[in-house]
Amino acid sequence: MRLSSILILAMLTLSVACNLIGWPIWPAAILAWLATLRLFRTLPRTARRQAGTLFAAGLLLWGVALIRGTPYPLLNALTINQSLLMMFAGVSFLTMATPRVSSDHQQPGSMVGTMLGAHLFGAAINLSVVFLFGERMQRDGKLTRSQALIVGRGFTAAAAWSPFFVAMGVALTYAPGLDYLSLLPWGLLAAALLLILNWIDVWRLKAPFIGYPIEKSALLMPCALAVVVVTLHLLSPSLSIPLIIAIVAPLFSFLLMPRDNRRERMHHQFTHGLQRLAPQFALFLGAGVISTGLAALLASLPDGLDLPIDHFGHWHAWFALGLIVVISFTGIHPLIGIATLAPLIAPLHPDPTLLGMLFLMCWALGTGSSPLSGSNLAICVRYQIAVRDMLRWNLPYAVLGWGCCGVVLALHAALGFV
Repeated sequence: MRLSSILILAMLTLSVACNLIGWPIWPAAILAWLATLRLFRTLPRTARRQAGTLFAAGLLLWGVALIRGTPYPLLNALTINQSLLMMFAGVSFLTMATPRVSSDHQQPGSMVGTMLGAHLFGAAINLSVVFLFGERMQRDGKLTRSQALIVGRGFTAAAAWSPFFVAMGVALTYAPGLDYLSLLPWGLLAAALLLILNWIDVWRLKAPFIGYPIEKSALLMPCALAVVVVTLHLLSPSLSIPLIIAIVAPLFSFLLMPRDNRRERMHHQFTHGLQRLAPQFALFLGAGVISTGLAALLASLPDGLDLPIDHFGHWHAWFALGLIVVISFTGIHPLIGIATLAPLIAPLHPDPTLLGMLFLMCWALGTGSSPLSGSNLAICVRYQIAVRDMLRWNLPYAVLGWGCCGVVLALHAALGFV
C-alpha cells in the first residue's frame, strides 16, 4: 500500500472509532488533510484550480474574521466536513462489490429497466454505475444520446434520497437538525419526478434503444444496503447516517465481492481506489474552509448579516435551487453553492427538512444536467459525446426538473411542514 492510501484508511478507521467512543474528531481530520496535501500535485488541473481557489478564498475570509476577533472556533475549518470524508472513504469500498459484466448473450434491457437499474445501483456504488452500464451498452466505444441520458440522469437522480451519496452527508452536515427518515419520502418523490421527466424526454426521441440487462438477483446489494442502513438508524438513532454507512459499506463490500477475483479487487482498492478520492477530498476540504470562513466572518459582525428576508420558505428554496443549478453549468460544483448558502441563511433558522431537500435537489439536478459535472464529463470523455451536445440536450431537462422540484417543495409547504 502507498502512504496516501494508508493515511486515508487510517483516517476512516480513526473516524469511526472517534464517533463510536466519543473522542474528538480532529486527529482523523489531520490524517485526511495530510493525505490530500500529499496528493494535491497529482490532481487534475481543473480540480487543483478549483480546490486552490476555495482554499484561498476561505483563508482570506478567515483572516478578516480573525482580525475582527470572531468567536467562531478555528478548529471547525479542519473538521466540519470530516464526517463526509469518512463516509466517502467507506462508500468507495462498494466498488469492490460491483457485479461482473456478463459476456453471455442476454437480451438487451429495456429503457425503463436500464434507468431504474442505473438509479438503484447508482444509489449504492455511485459513479461506478456509469461505466458498469456503459461498457455493456456501448458500440464501438460510443453511447447513443438515449443511452447516455438514461444512465447519466438515472444515476444522479438517486442523490435526492440515497444515504450512500455524499450529497446526503452534505445535507446532514449543512442542515443542522435534519432527520434522514423525515427527509426520505420527499427525496423519493423528487427522484421519481426526475426519473419520469427523463423517461419522457428520451421516449419522445423515438430512437432504437439497447439497454443494460438487469437480473433480479443483481438488485440485492443496493436494496439490502438501504434496508440495513435504515434499520440500524431506527434501532440506534444516536448513530449518524454517515457513521452507519462508513461501517456497513466496507463490510458489505467484502461479503458481496465476486469470489473469483477478490484478491485483485482488494489490491486495486488499497493501492489505487483510495488514492482516487483525492479530488473529492480536496473539494470537500476546500468547501469546509470557505464555509467556516464565511460563518466566522458573519459571527464577527456585531449585529449579524442584515438579510432582506426574515424567513426562508419554499419559494426562497426554489429560487436558490435555480441559482445553484445555473451556477453548476459553469463548472462550479453544487457543493460550493451549498457551503456558501448554508451560513448565510443559518440566522433565519430554516426548517431542516426543507433545507435538506434543497441541498439534495441541488446535487441531483445540478450534477444531472450540467455538462461539466463529474458524471457527465466522464460520459462525454469515455463515450465520445461532445460537451456542447450534452449542454443542448440537458438545458430543457434542467428547466423542467427545476419545475418538478418546485412541485415537491410546494407540496411540502402546502401540507404544513414549513
